[in-house]
Amino acid sequence: MKSFKWLAVWGIVFILLMPIPYAASQVDVAYDYESHGYTASSDDKTLVGGGVDPYTLSENGSYTFYIEADPKYGGVELHLLNVYTDTKASTLLMERTDITSEDGKIKYTYQAENLKTGYYTFYFEGIYKDGVELENVKTGALIGPINDTENGLYMQMLKSAYISIALYVGLLYFLLMFMMYSNRKNREAFERQRAAQSQPTVGADGMFHCPKCNAEVIKGQKFCPQCGENFAVDPREVSIPSAPFKGADDDYFCTECGTKVDENATICPGCGKRFE
Repeated sequence: MKSFKWLAVWGIVFILLMPIPYAASQVDVAYDYESHGYTASSDDKTLVGGGVDPYTLSENGSYTFYIEADPKYGGVELHLLNVYTDTKASTLLMERTDITSEDGKIKYTYQAENLKTGYYTFYFEGIYKDGVELENVKTGALIGPINDTENGLYMQMLKSAYISIALYVGLLYFLLMFMMYSNRKNREAFERQRAAQSQPTVGADGMFHCPKCNAEVIKGQKFCPQCGENFAVDPREVSIPSAPFKGADDDYFCTECGTKVDENATICPGCGKRFE
C-alpha cells in the first residue's frame, strides 16, 4: 500500500500547485481582452458598439458605459455583474444623449461613479417605448471593467481557482484512488479466500483428498495428479520425501509433481526430479 501513500502525497502537491499558474494565465487573459477591441451588439444590429471606458483601474472607480440604439427603443438598460461577489447583475437605466450616428442610431451612456473593487462583466438590453410592446433585444456579454490592481485580481483568480478547480479535481483524483484501493483490497481478499479453499487438510497418513475432484494426493504435492488443481502449498512448510511416495493402491508417485513413477525410479519422467 506504500504506492497509494505516494500517489496521495503527489496528488496533494499537484492540486495545491496547479491553481498558481492557472490564476496567472487568467490574469493575462483578462488584461489581454481589451486589445481585441470587442464591442457589444445585438444579433439584429438594433443595438451596436457597446463598451466601457476605461477598461482597467480608473481614478475614484469612475467608468463610462456607452452604446448606440435604434430610435424604436424607449431606453437602454445596462446589466452589470461583479464577478468577485457573484451578485445578481445590477440593472441601470442609461441616459439618452443628443448624439445620433450616421445610420440614425441614438447614443446612450451611463456614468458609474465609485464603482466597488471588482472584476466585472456587462451587457445591454433595449426596453419598450411609450408603452408600446416591442421586442426586447439583448447584446452579448463583455468582460470589464477591471476595477482592481493586478495583484488584487491575481489573488481573486487564485481563490477562485482553488475553489472551482482544485476542489473538483481533488475530489475526482481521490475518488479514483479510493476505487483503485478498494479494487486491490477486494482482489487480495479473493486471492486469500481462493488459496484457503484450495489448500487441503493433510491426514495422519500423509494423504489428503483434492477439494476439486476428491482424488487422493500425497502430502507435499503442489498440484492434483488427477485434475491439476493448485493447492497453494508453500513447499517450505511441508516435509517432502526424497523418494517416490507409495499410494494406497501400491502405486508410486513423484513427490514434486504427482506423476506416477516406477518403484525404483531415480528420475521423475514428469518434472525431472531426482530421487535418492
